[in-house]
Amino acid sequence: MSIIDSQLRSYCTKILLRVKRKIINYLGLVSDQYFYLDSYMKSRREKGVERITLYSPSCEVEFITPSNGKLIKNFFLDRYLYKLDKASIDPISGFIYDQEGIFIAESSAWNLLRGFYSWPKPYIKIPKKILIGDYIFLNDIGYGHWLLEDLPAFLAAYKEYPKATVLCPENPSSFLKYFLNLLDTKILYLNATTCVENLIMAGKSAGYGHPAHGLSYNPIDIENVREFFKDSISKDETDKFLFVSRLGESRCPSNILEVEEYVTNRGYSVVNTNLNLNLMDQVQLFSSAKKVVGIHGAALMNIVWCNEGTEIVEIFTNDYMPTAFSSISSVRILNYSWFSYGDSCEDSIDISMLESFL
Repeated sequence: MSIIDSQLRSYCTKILLRVKRKIINYLGLVSDQYFYLDSYMKSRREKGVERITLYSPSCEVEFITPSNGKLIKNFFLDRYLYKLDKASIDPISGFIYDQEGIFIAESSAWNLLRGFYSWPKPYIKIPKKILIGDYIFLNDIGYGHWLLEDLPAFLAAYKEYPKATVLCPENPSSFLKYFLNLLDTKILYLNATTCVENLIMAGKSAGYGHPAHGLSYNPIDIENVREFFKDSISKDETDKFLFVSRLGESRCPSNILEVEEYVTNRGYSVVNTNLNLNLMDQVQLFSSAKKVVGIHGAALMNIVWCNEGTEIVEIFTNDYMPTAFSSISSVRILNYSWFSYGDSCEDSIDISMLESFL
């Protein structure tokens, strides 16, 4: 291939990619119509955005990468609390939009592409009716993500504005309903996109550090959820051995009943959805644990309540090795280790392999 042919091919490829990007944006799958409040700023807007106070200062966390057992560092930038004028909240997606109807990146903890693939609305039509006053929005997603992605950002806003009206989606989950009953403020349930005079919020995505280094959690977020529930954290001697199961849920080993029976005979208390533990029950249970062995999933997020030195063993598969629990263990100074039981989450766990970790 000549130099001219190579250059022409390169030029045509660039044109093709540009056309593809325009089509994708036109269809609303991915949008360049967004801006950041804190992290990885593409552009900064002053209109309708007031920076109130510093929420979490920059810091770094070192933790184990389960895929190769090596230590890496994750860096977190400064994160602030903001007041947004005439912001709109979509209770279905949990996304927040500015006064021009443009998506605010940090209203979600998810990667932007993932967010728009699942909910392709890069911008919205602003509701004509505006609710007057100060408001804070608390999203309702799966327990694990809610506990350390949505709740800490909400608590930062609630601490500064305790009299603000709390907004959340209608028909809240059991854990969100339980939490809302702990608050001494007015709560408004949303079933459609709503515009408010003043929305108080802290960015969520800035809590992640650099995404190239894997999923990890900001120490300030962990500290704040523990501070809110400090009266429920057990002060007694940690003596419980817990096995966190995924019975009846997705990503569950095929022989989970056999595993539960085995660990029970070894002195472990099995934690699964059948227990119907409320939020406070989970705080008290995990803060009294001496050792926690568990399959990767939402319930294992409760190791955030464990005391320093608690032994943690995470169980996952070769194709599913997020760094979430190793990073939490690092921040909380827990004794973390892991093992993989197969290539698929539905594979069976080798009981003889499990025995060496109990």
